[in-house]
Amino acid sequence: MSLVLNCSVCQNQLIDPVTLSCGFTVCLACLPSEEEFQKSTFVCPVKQCNKETHLFGPNLYLDNCINQIIKLNQPDSKEITESLQCSIGNHLLQHPITSHCGHSFCKLCVLQYKISNDSCKECQKRLPSYQFIQNQPPNFILQEVLYAYKQHQSSHLDNISAANHISNMSISFNPLSSSSVYQNVPIYLTEFPVLPSQKLRIPIYSEHSILFTNSLLLCKELQSLCFGILSKDKANHKGHFGTMVKINAVKQRSNDLIIDVVGLDRFQITSVLKETDNFILANLTMKFEDVQNLLSISSSHWIDHREEAFEKQSKQHNTSLPPSPDSPMEDILSTTVAPPTPPPAEPFIYTPEMKLSKRIHDFVSDLAHSTPSTAFCSAIEGLLGPVWLESVQGLHGSLPAADNAVAMCWWAAVVLPVSNADRCNLLKTDTLNDRLDIILSWINDLKSQWGNCRRTAINSAAKVGQ
Repeated sequence: MSLVLNCSVCQNQLIDPVTLSCGFTVCLACLPSEEEFQKSTFVCPVKQCNKETHLFGPNLYLDNCINQIIKLNQPDSKEITESLQCSIGNHLLQHPITSHCGHSFCKLCVLQYKISNDSCKECQKRLPSYQFIQNQPPNFILQEVLYAYKQHQSSHLDNISAANHISNMSISFNPLSSSSVYQNVPIYLTEFPVLPSQKLRIPIYSEHSILFTNSLLLCKELQSLCFGILSKDKANHKGHFGTMVKINAVKQRSNDLIIDVVGLDRFQITSVLKETDNFILANLTMKFEDVQNLLSISSSHWIDHREEAFEKQSKQHNTSLPPSPDSPMEDILSTTVAPPTPPPAEPFIYTPEMKLSKRIHDFVSDLAHSTPSTAFCSAIEGLLGPVWLESVQGLHGSLPAADNAVAMCWWAAVVLPVSNADRCNLLKTDTLNDRLDIILSWINDLKSQWGNCRRTAINSAAKVGQ
């Protein structure tokens, strides 16, 4: 036990453990003085910490879960099980995070709890913001303890975890997952289509709050809450395409909610079971991007953190051999896992989709470096230059790399001034190659329209000058 329950600063066994919002646990005596906590900046005492901001002080509370484990003289499976319970989901902790008040919960459980509750379930102290919880690292010591405990108690975990996460169903965004078909899924209806990678803010009014809460889906790979969005249409929704979105932030405005989301993958409705003005209950099939199109020279995924999530998931299946189930609990709690050896890099292939993506990238780059003429209106000087690109990137994220075809497709679809009908058409187009061709056709139409407007404006200015 002593090896796994060590302070991240002094490396000795923890005494009065305090878990910081960066996920590291330290002895209370290893923290800065009370005077340091009153300052506006905080330098983390843990050398391995790479977090720029911390939620801390001026009052510090002991990590309740780790403190209980330390106090166990001869821990047995029943005592450890009781210490590792999530009081929100009523099951064994999964991806545990610890609030500044010292209480630990499953990340998904506390995210869902936070939407309708602002206080800790255990002590009623105020919880951090939804956005802070979403970005909070796990409690590293609890994660190690849980991993060792699960290996030791694998035959008994079915009953322990039977409660499941509150009441919502789970969904996977891994293209390699076993199933992409989901039934009885609540879908939120909007006046406009939402595209993959699109960032936007959506109001949820108080009269729809219960329906919205029931529509939330749990994604364990991303450790996030998600829900489906579909554009409203007077016709039957069967066969229509929508987008699953991830919730990044939630804010209370009186009795209403303001939800910040980012689009993930597309889905297609296969049948509609129930329908209201703002929600439908439907069966659907996820439409994942082709795995080969998710690769690029820059090795970056089109959705932030997804590649890292799937890589982390695969590492968990390739870790070193777990301890024997016959090992005593003291040995289980002192077990550390060796990191896996990374696979060799595969040769890169420049695909036809990447060539189309480069054409779109070149168009955007030309706009970013263009300088409109001042012949007829000096007020628009530099409108399509660097200021334009900076503004667009501030709203919709950085311009993707030219070879990242999937990211370029959806980024351009959000940025370019086209109609909602055009975006709906793009959403239901299956292949990436066809979608890129559609975007290039938009670009050609825009070039033609801008050329005509420019000529008309110049001719009008010339006539006025005469």
